[in-house]
Amino acid sequence: MHIADLRQEYMRAGLAEADALADPLAQFERWFNEALAAQLPLANAMTLATAAAGGAPDARIVLLKGVDNGGFVFYTNYESRKGADLAAHPYAALVLFWEPLHRQIRIEGTVEKVTAQESDDYFATRPRDSQVGAIASPSSQPFWSRGGRLVRSIHAHTGNAVL
Repeated sequence: MHIADLRQEYMRAGLAEADALADPLAQFERWFNEALAAQLPLANAMTLATAAAGGAPDARIVLLKGVDNGGFVFYTNYESRKGADLAAHPYAALVLFWEPLHRQIRIEGTVEKVTAQESDDYFATRPRDSQVGAIASPSSQPFWSRGGRLVRSIHAHTGNAVL
């Protein structure tokens, strides 16, 4: 079988203009609640795309930790590669994909840090091992090379940003 032969009809759910809510955040909330009701694993997992040095795109998975009128909240280590990308280019795109529901949501916009208090409050909710790992881990720093191919660490995050 060839990759190009992998096909699926995505007919489970659509979005007719008449069914769309006027407020995009309310529409997001409706669909997110449907993803939770469907008990999808990691319904809050999303792709975060940033612009690296020189403008090259860079994407990775992060977890959505909040939504309000200020935007979509996720947390990251400011010293990580994505933290550096966001500091240099405070624009990003998010994609949430819920395959069983045949839905995806794309979000684009500017990024800003949440307050230090919000960051501290979130960090305090993390399991102890996760806190220790985040403090000890040089997030996104190279940790080994296999045959000349750089492999980056994938660890817990500290600090935060909102899109």
